[in-house]
Amino acid sequence: MKVILATLVFLLILAVLHSEANEEPVNKLTPHLCCLTYISRKVPLWIVKGYDRTSDQCPTPGVIFLIQQGRQICANPNVAWVQEYIRHLDHASKLSGSTGARMAKGV
Repeated sequence: MKVILATLVFLLILAVLHSEANEEPVNKLTPHLCCLTYISRKVPLWIVKGYDRTSDQCPTPGVIFLIQQGRQICANPNVAWVQEYIRHLDHASKLSGSTGARMAKGV
């Protein structure tokens, strides 16, 4: 009886360890922000605090701008003003020596 119980406990532990080893990494399980629509007008540059690009897993490409009061807006990455803002934010980030213009990953 003890041998059967020990075998069952061993198999249970083995099953738990095996299932944990096969799990996806946490960052793959977190949802991605995707742009379903784009803002239709140009926003003033001075309200834009940072940006990030949407995931490759999204159906359409997009740029998510972080604006005042922590709000986010989606913009079309192929539009000239969006590309200009990205260049400006990247340049400002390089001058300040920080990565503050880009938002933290996972947004």
